[in-house]
Amino acid sequence: MTLPDDLDIEMALIYFHAYMYGPLRGKVRLYSARGVTPRVAMSEDWELFASILVRDRGVRTQSGLDLEKYEVKSAKYGGSFEYQYHRNSWQRKLVADRAAGHLFISHQDLLRLVEVRYCAGADLREYFDAWEAERPYTEEGQQRFRRSVSFGWVQESATLLLRIEDGEVTVDATE
Repeated sequence: MTLPDDLDIEMALIYFHAYMYGPLRGKVRLYSARGVTPRVAMSEDWELFASILVRDRGVRTQSGLDLEKYEVKSAKYGGSFEYQYHRNSWQRKLVADRAAGHLFISHQDLLRLVEVRYCAGADLREYFDAWEAERPYTEEGQQRFRRSVSFGWVQESATLLLRIEDGEVTVDATE
């Protein structure tokens, strides 16, 4: 398996601290005092973080990959990673997913732990083949087809690129 090369961990960490971890740390007491459950990060935050990390640009369409060469998935630690296919583009998206690299970002404890794992689209073939065999969109009116890859599969099969604990890098695949 070919891993993403030339990771920009330093710039990704700068973004993470300035726009994700730092602001959230500043608001945690306010959320807690008001009994509000914070939304830790939007998917766009993770896509931008990943874009910086792998030095790849995002794409402007919502029916294709998140980045030019990568699909980015994020979930709370232990949660599965959802793939969503739209009625008019699901076959093109499956083809793109097969060819892309996949970045799986797990987080917990209000971003005190973040892990980024990677696998090639070919490694997910069993999932993509099964989903395609389901022949989605046979029901009239169905607009989205959702399936997921389990946290356990990602932990076992994808390569750990980066671990951030309490804002500091503790695992760096480039070292």
